[in-house]
Amino acid sequence: MYRRLMMIVCLALPTAAPAAHAGTGVHTTYLWHMHQPIYWPDESVWGPGRYETAYETITLGHSQNDEYAIFDKDDRIGDYQHYPKDAISSILDLPEAGAQVSFAGALMENIFSLGDAGWNGGRYASDWYSHYRTARGWSNTAGKPRLEPVLVGFHHAIGPLLDDNALRMELALARLIYDDAWGPGEVSHGFFPAEMCFSERMIPLLVEAGVAWTVVPDLHVARACADYPYQANLDNCDPPNPADQTNPAQGVYTSHTISRGVTLKVPYPYGFTPHRAEYVDPDGGGVSSLVVVPAANAMGWEEGYGLFGTGGVDAIASANNPAQPMLVIFAHDGDNAWSGGCSYYYENVTQFAHAAAGQGYTPTTVATYLQHHPVPAGDVVHVEDGGWVNADGDFGSPQYVNWNWPPVNASGQFDIPGGWAEDERNWAVLTAAQNSVETAAAIAGVDTSQVLDPGPAAGDAARAWHFLLAGYESGYMYYGAVLDMEIKATLACNEALALADPIVAGGADTVAPTVWLPQRLPWNPGGFGGGSLWGYPGGQGAAMSSDFHVWTFVHDVSGLARVELKVRADADGTNDPATHDNELYAGGPDVGAWTALPMNQRVMPLGEPWEMGEIDFTELPQVIADQYWLELTGYEDVLLDYHVEAEDDLGHVKRSPIQHVWVGAGGAAEPDSVAWTDPAEPVAGETVTVRYDPTGRPLKGALAVWIHRGHSGWQGVTDGPMSYSAGAGAWWVTFTVPASATSLDFVFHDNAGTWDNNGGADWHVAVSGGGGEPPFVMDGLLDAAADQLDVCLWAAEQDGWLYVATDSHTANPGADIFILLHGDGGFVPQAAPWAKAGQSLPWDAYLAREGDNSWSGWFDAAEVTPPPGDFRQATGTVLEGVFLLDDSYPGGWPAELDLAVAAYGTADAGALLDQCPAGDGDGDLVMPADWVPVWVPVAVAETPAPVMRLAAHPNPFNPSTRLAFSLWAPARARLVIFDARGRRVRTLLDAPRTAGLYTVSWDGHDDTGRPMPGGVYLARLTAGRQDATLKLSLVK
Repeated sequence: MYRRLMMIVCLALPTAAPAAHAGTGVHTTYLWHMHQPIYWPDESVWGPGRYETAYETITLGHSQNDEYAIFDKDDRIGDYQHYPKDAISSILDLPEAGAQVSFAGALMENIFSLGDAGWNGGRYASDWYSHYRTARGWSNTAGKPRLEPVLVGFHHAIGPLLDDNALRMELALARLIYDDAWGPGEVSHGFFPAEMCFSERMIPLLVEAGVAWTVVPDLHVARACADYPYQANLDNCDPPNPADQTNPAQGVYTSHTISRGVTLKVPYPYGFTPHRAEYVDPDGGGVSSLVVVPAANAMGWEEGYGLFGTGGVDAIASANNPAQPMLVIFAHDGDNAWSGGCSYYYENVTQFAHAAAGQGYTPTTVATYLQHHPVPAGDVVHVEDGGWVNADGDFGSPQYVNWNWPPVNASGQFDIPGGWAEDERNWAVLTAAQNSVETAAAIAGVDTSQVLDPGPAAGDAARAWHFLLAGYESGYMYYGAVLDMEIKATLACNEALALADPIVAGGADTVAPTVWLPQRLPWNPGGFGGGSLWGYPGGQGAAMSSDFHVWTFVHDVSGLARVELKVRADADGTNDPATHDNELYAGGPDVGAWTALPMNQRVMPLGEPWEMGEIDFTELPQVIADQYWLELTGYEDVLLDYHVEAEDDLGHVKRSPIQHVWVGAGGAAEPDSVAWTDPAEPVAGETVTVRYDPTGRPLKGALAVWIHRGHSGWQGVTDGPMSYSAGAGAWWVTFTVPASATSLDFVFHDNAGTWDNNGGADWHVAVSGGGGEPPFVMDGLLDAAADQLDVCLWAAEQDGWLYVATDSHTANPGADIFILLHGDGGFVPQAAPWAKAGQSLPWDAYLAREGDNSWSGWFDAAEVTPPPGDFRQATGTVLEGVFLLDDSYPGGWPAELDLAVAAYGTADAGALLDQCPAGDGDGDLVMPADWVPVWVPVAVAETPAPVMRLAAHPNPFNPSTRLAFSLWAPARARLVIFDARGRRVRTLLDAPRTAGLYTVSWDGHDDTGRPMPGGVYLARLTAGRQDATLKLSLVK
């Protein structure tokens, strides 16, 4: 993201756009989502009886988050006040053009607190909303607002996992605060779900709140189609369960890979056209319906990360139906990444909108589109559960795994009966508090306006709701154990219970138990699993057993008499859309009778169940709900309906929503019961996953398993940690097969002396396509594919081969010429190569040319020539060389390689005569300025490694900052600081690490101890085949 100073000439009063008829081509529009949470949901010191908002939290320093930096960011100040209006003003010449914006209520409260206090010199105006009101007052030719603020859950909760009454209150508060920000008038009928997480179970509550249309991810309309083309290595989450695939086959799908690491496959025009979705009340059979507007997740991602043209729309435009045109909506954060920046709002929006109009498309708003093209009543689709693909490691998972990771044991293996996860623990805490607050509200009554603003006259039941809702904030779960996120839901719930419990103690309980939405694992019993849950398998996914667990959390202030799982089978294996039998508790001819199965009870621990270094529970919950679970066995090739029924000791009964699952006969067996590869026939230069099942083997029960591997008769040997897939019951690792490999050779060990070498036979798998020639010709002429990195230095990477070249010898005749490669060798200076004068950073390899006879050759780190592996070179107009990266880096390519060209006098102790890049002229090659980075692919595997996160506190900083990151699997972690030009400044970490949370400090100095000037720096974390980057600001 970059900023520029500019005159905003569009601030003048807008002129009316010319009238226009409704367009029949593709339509386009935007939704900009804004949110910041309540960072400290404990009781306010300044205003008892309510939680803190931003100004107080910043002033008192209660949260470990750096709220000052969060709210002081220049772009964010623009996002929350005037950027969107200015963007809209640039497209007022387009008749229908406009956008939608969604502000979570918690963000509004935070900004109100900062604006009213004149915080930080008045960075936020007390009427911060005024520009939004102005843009909302501009009308397009349809009479609709140019900028429409739509509803979003007040505290940004994951709606599908929320108790119905909590979601109902979230929506009520969103409506109540609407006029405070956006002014009087009709409340929007549009809705944006937090993290775009949607379920049809939300429909009745949305309709009750006045919502007529909601944004949904296009992906979850697509995945519900009968012919959805699932590919585990492209989708990176579980396959859709066949029970959800009730939409008709579409035949034609996009295939759009985005930088997040996922490929979107959406049918067109079906997946880009608004439809209706329904929910059937399981008690009475009443049908609730609203319009679902699929957001273009792939195009929305790209449009939010750089200047965006019409190419994505052009590719699908030929399929447009003029009677019901496609509506491409770019829905993404409006206050983060590039899409929260000046360039986005002042350049991207106007450039794309006008380019779209020039192509015959219609920039519009959702309300305008629906007025011109109302969705027919019979155009009903099914929308699978899930969120947008933007969330790290979730990729639109139908289980919302980024906010709902299943319980695991101390080794990270799934363990539903006895495991633990911080997300699940939070849901248990919230479930218990929810029941107490609802019971208190039923006894004392609640004025919803007092939940929003618990002033002096507010009742304690309303205050209890006020605190409880803050605990549902999605970010508390998204970031897991980072900073103090793990305690924030508990803070809110404890405050709520302190207010609710005295009311409950003095009144009669009339409220049924609170039952959290039942979960299941695996998602596809008897089928296949994919994504982060199952180790990112390829092909159709990891095979799943037909047996599966269902679990939930249940609580009632009066105690529980019974908790049962009700299960029934469909008569013909198909959920017939012509009937509602599967959706009704009462059933019908298409389904069998319910079987009631008592669930197993487990008391959840209040704190961590075993020692967890990354967890710091400074406050424990007052109450936590019990877990109830059951393993279902014996079902195959059947469609099941199920729900949980709980009864308290007073006879009040609660039933969870009816859910559906197709249970298959079991995934295909793997070709080897101990060790196998995916694909079974690896191809040189492509990725392969090796899996190892330790059952009955020497490594059974090992807490860590490493692979010792090589190729082509144990060449290029390396060791590395593997990750565990609980679903497959196997350890796994993914890597790229060396381009020269003819076989893979591997054994396994625990890194503590115990080995499994297949009874002495090792494992050997044939590789096809190996031993080929490099894609670069060694003829002494510069290769056309090479990129010029500096005046006399070229490089390129292709198919795992790295090419380097220089023409330095033409400018330095008679000199000895070197191209040095520095990657994993460390940063302690050593003597220059060939006993030349001066020092150099350690090299991994170098290519040299003698000045007096033109001989050339490769040398390794120990100056042995030739190095082992495939290294080639030639000299002519250029000195050029090529080698296989896998031969030099069998354990994984470095995050980056640094190159330097050096020309030395040919005699021993010859001085450094010339260098490229120019360097600092001191005769040494030890400073960042002496080297230039060449980037090689990190994510060379076809599937990403387990997700990791990188954060910094404080940021901006002076003099030091702490960088925190989490790994979900063992890996070699490398954390490097670069300056704004891409030059390496400091290596903070380069060592193996187990799964967990880590903190590393940077003191603002480079590797030599020299203080760095103020400015922007980049922190880059790599672990295995995945990387993460974070911008840092050093303020001086």
